[in-house]
Amino acid sequence: MATLVKRLVDQFPNLLEQVDLFAGTSTGSIVALTLASGRTADTLVDFYSIENLRTVFSPSRFHLFRPKYSNANFRNLLESHFPGSPRLGDIKKYKLLAPSFKLDVSRKHDWCPVFSHNFLGSHHLEELIVDVALRSAAAPTIFPSHQGHIDGGMMANNPSTAAIALALGHHQPRPDLEDVCLLSLGTGFSPTIISLNTKGWGIIQWMLNPFRLPAEPLLNILFDGVVEADAIMSRHLLRPHYWRLNPPLLRQTALDDWKAVPELIKTANDYDLQPTFDWIASNWN
Repeated sequence: MATLVKRLVDQFPNLLEQVDLFAGTSTGSIVALTLASGRTADTLVDFYSIENLRTVFSPSRFHLFRPKYSNANFRNLLESHFPGSPRLGDIKKYKLLAPSFKLDVSRKHDWCPVFSHNFLGSHHLEELIVDVALRSAAAPTIFPSHQGHIDGGMMANNPSTAAIALALGHHQPRPDLEDVCLLSLGTGFSPTIISLNTKGWGIIQWMLNPFRLPAEPLLNILFDGVVEADAIMSRHLLRPHYWRLNPPLLRQTALDDWKAVPELIKTANDYDLQPTFDWIASNWN
């Protein structure tokens, strides 16, 4: 995603300055927080270097009964990326949205989605940017939960409709729906099908299917299905003012596969962005 952002900014140098709201979930929250903080696309590319990701995803642990990684290295990287302990309220020029999922809301006696944002009157303004990122990117089994939150991808892996809702509900003056223009960037997708007869599948086959792809069918459906459903709904809402940029990947890539970074960068650099350039030139003003 960082490379795609860089290519878009190289083509349209004023692109980011024309944004009102940056929204991102999981690793996308780091992208959104970085850009909303006024940092450059080059800074974003540097953050996602193979050296940094190798540090974040190490050391690996046997994770049947605990997270695969500690988030200590991840926190250290975020603290160096966002120095000075800035808070959401310190982001002044742009609006920001970063979803997570809170496991225990005491006043509700329930769990619920959380949409951390910096719109006027938000109760998230005193939250540290690093904590917001750690909460949104706390992928279960990969990283520990953070402050009782797990990855926002559990319910808003693609935050487009959430961004539309906040823009309409909190921006002053309230925009008309036809005035909202949304460019959605994904981390790449691997086309997936299940061609087997699933009539007799139980817990094991749906949760763990190690001898055939996808190896975790139900999780793949939950994550990818939410992304695509959100894209469909956003496209219905905004029609030509919505654009989804999500290049196909050559192979399925694990979330923590830092060795795949060069391949992912090449995919992003090789992908034809002309249709996206044309859409931006026609709609982004």
